[in-house]
Amino acid sequence: MEPAENDAGTGVFSWLKLSWDDYLTGFFTIFPVLLTLAALNVPIYWLVREYNSYLPALIYLLLVVTPFTTGSNLVYIRLARGEKTSFAALFSAFPVYPQALAVSAWLGFITLAGTLALVIPGIVIYTTYCFSEYSVVDRRTPIRESFSLSSRITPGYRDSLFLIVALTTAIDIFTPNPFGFTGKMSAPELAFNLEPWVIAGFCLKTLVFLPWLHMTMARAYITLLPRAALPAAVQADD
Repeated sequence: MEPAENDAGTGVFSWLKLSWDDYLTGFFTIFPVLLTLAALNVPIYWLVREYNSYLPALIYLLLVVTPFTTGSNLVYIRLARGEKTSFAALFSAFPVYPQALAVSAWLGFITLAGTLALVIPGIVIYTTYCFSEYSVVDRRTPIRESFSLSSRITPGYRDSLFLIVALTTAIDIFTPNPFGFTGKMSAPELAFNLEPWVIAGFCLKTLVFLPWLHMTMARAYITLLPRAALPAAVQADD
């Protein structure tokens, strides 16, 4: 067990506090990672405008951006553990590219399916299996074991995880972006909003609030990870 796991409390407020310290300590490590992830998203807008369709952008997002996003989880995990890490950790999903891609795609699919059904099933599904994208780069677990491990460590803490996910989603959705799409799904048009307050809000979201919340999820992961070795009856009683 890592030292960070020994002294870390469980619960959303403890995770938020500890992860803020992690964020400040590791900012200069995280910063180039954030810039790279932002740059990787730029071609999405070009693809939509060029082909007048979301499909090429979705393919690019899945095949190119997703492995980097999954790899960034390892950066946050190592910082939360107090381990040395570097920009190279951003590429950590590529040695397990098929597994990382399958885990992210399947997690997204089952979450979307559950959300479209009744919303609540989507929430339960995501908070149960959200750490599959962490274990696949942290422990190099196979696809099935990634989901199994996540389902073993999240019982009893899904409400806390939901609060983090809800806060992340709210900040991402309700903070205006300087660029986006308007019009019909069948004919999207690129639009810009370059007002200073929009740009400032976008920078705060991208460089402060979302990384902090991603760090919070990493903190939750390393805190709950020892539960993977507990008997199922003990997990159910928590």
